[in-house]
Amino acid sequence: MSPSSTAKKKSKSAGKQAERKPSTKRPAAAAAKNGPTKSGPKKSGKAGAKAKGAGKKRKVAGLTAATADKYELYQAAVQSPGADVDFLIDTFKKLRNKEPRHLREDFCGTGYLLAEWLRRNKKNTAEGFDNDPEPIEWGLAHNFDDVKAHESRLKLHLGDVREPSDRQPDIRTAPNFSWMIFTERAVLLEYFKAAHADLADKGLFVMDIYGGPEAFEELEEEREIDGANFTYVWDQDSYHPASGRYRCKIHFRFEDGSEIRDMFDYDWRLWFLPEVVDILREAGFSSVDSYWEGTEEDDEAGEDDYLEGNGEFEKSDVGENCPAWVTYIVAQK
Repeated sequence: MSPSSTAKKKSKSAGKQAERKPSTKRPAAAAAKNGPTKSGPKKSGKAGAKAKGAGKKRKVAGLTAATADKYELYQAAVQSPGADVDFLIDTFKKLRNKEPRHLREDFCGTGYLLAEWLRRNKKNTAEGFDNDPEPIEWGLAHNFDDVKAHESRLKLHLGDVREPSDRQPDIRTAPNFSWMIFTERAVLLEYFKAAHADLADKGLFVMDIYGGPEAFEELEEEREIDGANFTYVWDQDSYHPASGRYRCKIHFRFEDGSEIRDMFDYDWRLWFLPEVVDILREAGFSSVDSYWEGTEEDDEAGEDDYLEGNGEFEKSDVGENCPAWVTYIVAQK
């Protein structure tokens, strides 16, 4: 997962573009091929949405399109493992009154989240699953040097995320909307059933999901990355309402004027939160809840300004229909 600052309009109107918008998380995770083609004009603007609270970023500087490393760019722009690990630990402790020790990450990519998990406690162990060897190899070379005894505490699997873990996890997570690569209901149900069976007793399955009126629009949004000299561009290339087919891309722009287009390309289905909750319950989970971030009070904010997230997530049966939002789904075994 890759939280950044939450933004929420003070009014219910979503028709106007806010002058002040904080950085946002937009979907970015498991790439897929052969999606639908672009269909019509897009809006453009500064990135701003209801997204999850920020975590510690690794600084990346002095980059151009010719010298940039795509995984460094992705981790700097999209991921904040510190905030995600905070949420995973805090939620498990509140629900189970004990510390989680074994984490499994599906679609783990470079293992950025797993490295942070292992840093938190020498007793923590982790497994990651991904079917692409390139990010796994890159992550082992770049993300675990400062993690003590990671060789004995970490197992990375090159394979299908529906395969079982070596050890039943306390928490299993599918971050960055990666699970949306499953575009058919029957296949998504199969995946959820596998996750349920794989969890330890009283384990948690945690995902994030993206939605809101702006999620359906064909648009590009850009955000300058703190501590780096590049701009992250989230491109909602096309949405097909009859099927839910959703094609999104990530581009990067640099201060020297160079650009990398289509560095990451996603062919997803844009699922609705209530239908995902229903499928999780059908898969056998005893309880499924969504957690939404609160916002900082700002008496000077106007009707069309966006408010900063406070980093505190609370369970809600209602949610908040912001122009664009990201929320956690927590399913209990």
